[in-house]
Amino acid sequence: MKKILYLLIVIFIFEGCSNNQTSSILNPQPSVYYWQTIFNLDSLENQFIVDHNIKKMYLRYFDITIKKEFDKLLPNATIQFKSPIPKDIEIIPTIFITENCLHRNIDSISNLLVDRIIKISTVNHIDSIKEIQIDCDWTSKSQEKYFNFLSKIKDYALNKNIKLSVTIRLHQLSMTPPPCDYGVLMLYNTGNYRDRKCENPILSWHDVKPFLRYLKKYKLPMCVAFPNFKWQLLFKKGKYSNILYNEKLEDTLMYQQIDSLTYKVIRAKDIPMYMSNEAFNVYLNYGDTIFVRKAQYNEIMKVKSEFYKIKPQIFTQTIIYDLNSNNINNLYYKEYEKIYSSNVDIDNF
Repeated sequence: MKKILYLLIVIFIFEGCSNNQTSSILNPQPSVYYWQTIFNLDSLENQFIVDHNIKKMYLRYFDITIKKEFDKLLPNATIQFKSPIPKDIEIIPTIFITENCLHRNIDSISNLLVDRIIKISTVNHIDSIKEIQIDCDWTSKSQEKYFNFLSKIKDYALNKNIKLSVTIRLHQLSMTPPPCDYGVLMLYNTGNYRDRKCENPILSWHDVKPFLRYLKKYKLPMCVAFPNFKWQLLFKKGKYSNILYNEKLEDTLMYQQIDSLTYKVIRAKDIPMYMSNEAFNVYLNYGDTIFVRKAQYNEIMKVKSEFYKIKPQIFTQTIIYDLNSNNINNLYYKEYEKIYSSNVDIDNF
């Protein structure tokens, strides 16, 4: 009898701990990241929201960077709203912070950051913000300052009934979890895109596998984010140069197709680029090579199946990165549905 009672107590404790892994994720739903500087949904993006019953959008509001001319922390690339937020979509304002900001007096902007999020939301009629998210690739050197910064944000936001989530990169699984309500495990950008021989730099089971050993003991409640994007990687004389965005590689006056994922530049030109409010040109010369790298469904599902064996509760909510008409058709409808599913058919994906 005592053994049975002991077993029941153990099961109860285990189930309680397991349930706690998702308890801090408010209202888990099929979700997307939106990472453009202008919010203006087109017909394809709106249709994706309808087709996949998207109920949450992690919307990048602005970045925090160090402005060289002022030598201080300032918001950058603040989003502009050109179309209304779809009905029945919960918005989670998301802020990207460059790691070098953590080596400054970042604590001083914790309250200002939350207030700015609330002001942007109010001005643009985004009501009832229940959560904000911080995205930062912190390291062991910046961990202490980052965690102090998060603690201040969490305390200040809590007074306004707002929860805090953060992004978690694979290498951070071996470290102490940050102080927040839950994390989003970023299952993308896992390989070395600067290596022309790396065939799956966006997501590869080979790159993810070494971090799997940390997953089971990681105590922070988490959900996951999977990619649907592609890269056009420009190489000059065999060396990485830039990532291009949405170049029309089918233009036979500019590019010669070598194979399904490789193109050669046959006419020189300049490509204007605009990132984080900074404009610059990328120069294409005759003989340069462009390698296309896409998110691969089979790699996504391989990673998902292996993670599911260890911690299935992290798939209570899945986020696709990102909602962008240039990315949506990189995967098929049924593939998205299986990625979004909280279950995994391991034998047949």
